[in-house]
Amino acid sequence: MIFPDRRILLFGGKGGVGKTTIASMAALEFAKSGPTILFTTDPASNLRDIFRGEVANLRIEQLEADLLYRQFLDRNLESFLDAGDRGTYLEREELRRFFELSLPGADELMAWMHIGELAEANPYARIVVDTAPTGHALRMLAAAEHFRQFGAALDAMQEKHRVLVEQFTRRSSQDALDRFIEDFETTARRRREMLRDASSAGFVPILLSEPWVVDQTLRLIEEVRAEGIDVPMAILNRAVVEPDCDRCRRKQAEDEAARKQIAPLRVEDVARSCVPIELSPSRAAERGAGSRAGGVPIESRRLESRRHVDSGAITIPESAKLIFFAGKGGVGKTTCAASLALQLAKKEPDKHFTIISVDPAHALLDVFAVEKPPANLTVETIDTRGKWRRFRDTLGVEIEKAMAALTPSGFSVAYDTEALQHLIEVAPPGADELFAVNRMAALAKDESQTRIIVDTAPTGHFLRLMDLPHTAGEWVKEFIRILLRYRDLIPAGSLGSELVSASKSLKELQATLQSERSAVFVVTRPERIVVAETKRLIDSLEERQVRTAGIVANYVTPENDCPCDQSMRSFELETIATLPLEPTVITRRDRPVTALDELAHLFDIESDSAST
Repeated sequence: MIFPDRRILLFGGKGGVGKTTIASMAALEFAKSGPTILFTTDPASNLRDIFRGEVANLRIEQLEADLLYRQFLDRNLESFLDAGDRGTYLEREELRRFFELSLPGADELMAWMHIGELAEANPYARIVVDTAPTGHALRMLAAAEHFRQFGAALDAMQEKHRVLVEQFTRRSSQDALDRFIEDFETTARRRREMLRDASSAGFVPILLSEPWVVDQTLRLIEEVRAEGIDVPMAILNRAVVEPDCDRCRRKQAEDEAARKQIAPLRVEDVARSCVPIELSPSRAAERGAGSRAGGVPIESRRLESRRHVDSGAITIPESAKLIFFAGKGGVGKTTCAASLALQLAKKEPDKHFTIISVDPAHALLDVFAVEKPPANLTVETIDTRGKWRRFRDTLGVEIEKAMAALTPSGFSVAYDTEALQHLIEVAPPGADELFAVNRMAALAKDESQTRIIVDTAPTGHFLRLMDLPHTAGEWVKEFIRILLRYRDLIPAGSLGSELVSASKSLKELQATLQSERSAVFVVTRPERIVVAETKRLIDSLEERQVRTAGIVANYVTPENDCPCDQSMRSFELETIATLPLEPTVITRRDRPVTALDELAHLFDIESDSAST
């Protein structure tokens, strides 16, 4: 495969399309000719499961957002505090507490910042970025605007100091803080322009030929280009190159249809493998060159699973009102969640159910785009970013109204007001997830709801949401405390009501998650690196005292006459035999499951009366 000749390449797409594998292939190819850095922005990346040894010229970095944020504060905090001291009512220690708390959404901010740091600190290296799945990758790219807004907030705070100095000294003033703000804004602008320079950077979407994946890829391409980033090509993964049965020939036709939808963008194929891709440098290079079976022929084996693999039912704890489907991107969380919701609604037509998506990519919209759900099933997606924008705009209007009622002679009030508005605008990207927490908590205590099924974001961001009741609690309190410092400017009862509500919801949801009223079904695929992530997820849930109700092993190759499928199935059965719980097995269909009636028969459901 020929990858674009760019110094910075970002690989992205829907969960499960093979981003990490393709990014690794590109990094290995580039490492043949010079220093290369492979950086993942996914907080639950499985790069360490893929690479088991060192590779010449290749450095691998995983996102460590907390460490990067601490280093960011070490460099900048005192200057931030100086600006706040000069430009707001806030006390220095108040601002220090606010900045030093764990920020919801620091993953995306620090990932964007670190890409620029890597490129600038390593001018002769290629930077290959394995991004998180679609929704969070777009948030990361949008972090460029966040840093621009933050620079504007610092400048607004400093402006109050400038006016004071000019009024009393009759001369303009430039000091160390002005130089810091200028450097901060210049650095953010330089890194933003670096990613928008089509001669040095590009975003490569990866897709499969499944209809929902193609649709989401088209939306991704449009949104990446809207950020000003070039999309030089796309990669169709698991393409059928040498069909040897009717199933493969039908899949080849679907691949061609997907290419036509992506056109006129150039599409490169990566051939599907008939064995698991245990990515060593040689095997990855051979597969990238077009080898149909991963580049290294191995002895065909028929391995007997140590488990029974015909199980097609999941057991629902009767006490669980809030049911999550979690797992790595692309394992089938959305289809499993939709299947359960449809079956419950059909089984109990006199009761009400809700299925809600907290994944910013909102694949749930694709499920119900053509057919309507049953009358007793409500489908919800939360436009958290939109709600946050409306919240900010509302506060801005309230601040302006309050200002109109004050005497215009106090310029300090005007500058404080502008600083407050900027402070609201630069709340971190994860702050919008507070609205998702708020809504889930409201549904959980709504007595008219029988069960709420939650379609979650991929592993790392799902765990962030699980942690939000704890990590964001103090951040919300500090944010409210800061806003209340301006209560003389804002009408009583109007300021921060959403945040106050979110603060209460955080506590309520935390209690629900750690009780019998909540359960998580972990969805996986029969691949070694996916199962490895699944095991870590289950361990993480146990550490958080959140119940795992079961495992769904999705997309298991069925028994058929395709030689490639026969080879792959034997490896898959061995892999799922290592799961810590007996899985519910769902075999792969020849065509993706999209019709609601078919979705409703994806698996059977049973009730666990013993859990009451």
